[in-house]
Amino acid sequence: MTSFDDLIPLLMTLAGFISAAVWATAVREFTQGRLPLQPCEPRPVRWDHWTILAALGIWVFVDTAVVSLLGLDSESSPLTRIQAGTYSGLGKCALLIPLWVIAAGAKPRDLLPLPGQWGGDLKAALWGLFASLLPVWIVGLLIEPLRTANNGHPLIRMLQDHPSLQTVAWITLAVLVAAPLCEELLFRVILQGWLQDRVSPSTAIVSVAIAFAAIHANSWPDPLPLIPLSLILGYVYYRRRSYLTNVLMHALFNGVNLLLALSQGPAS
Repeated sequence: MTSFDDLIPLLMTLAGFISAAVWATAVREFTQGRLPLQPCEPRPVRWDHWTILAALGIWVFVDTAVVSLLGLDSESSPLTRIQAGTYSGLGKCALLIPLWVIAAGAKPRDLLPLPGQWGGDLKAALWGLFASLLPVWIVGLLIEPLRTANNGHPLIRMLQDHPSLQTVAWITLAVLVAAPLCEELLFRVILQGWLQDRVSPSTAIVSVAIAFAAIHANSWPDPLPLIPLSLILGYVYYRRRSYLTNVLMHALFNGVNLLLALSQGPAS
């Protein structure tokens, strides 16, 4: 019987072939004058400058409040930091979604599309997942010489060093729920949605991708592979204008990387 450790490389190889096929199809469509990924007619949601400032203020306020309430400092344990990040992400959503509805006029279908659209959203999320894997893995291999025992993503290091059930549960909640919900809401729905009404789509996508990578700078050099991921997340949002699609894609991507980290076992 094939063990779990043997199965992971096979699955990753298959995912790599699918990713290459997605890119080959996308290049062919582009050369034929078509943009990859079926578009979805968006319902305009207008963001003004004051709403954007309010969203950024909420982001900073929630982070500051969570740090203060939990007494977070340089001596806090990695698990406490993960818990703080999870509380912060969910708290941001709890405040940003009402802002989206009240200040920008979002409707229920902007948060959760109609049942008939869920299939299209899932297909778009899977397309984005496989489109992102190959470029992210390539950049990850290129930056491997920059990694040391003291850098890299803190969640991955913690999983490898302390693979307890409690740790896995909190990291799973953080990367599969809290991070996709709050980050896609701020970066794609709010910031990219605002920029797309003012500059070209490509400028909006690239600008937000750089900002997205920048907020993860504390886990250097991991922000570098996040740039191609964020570019594809931005492209998917540009074509679909669907919060759900981006949340699903982001969660699926994080899930793949979580599975890889769990398969590696404790760090040597």
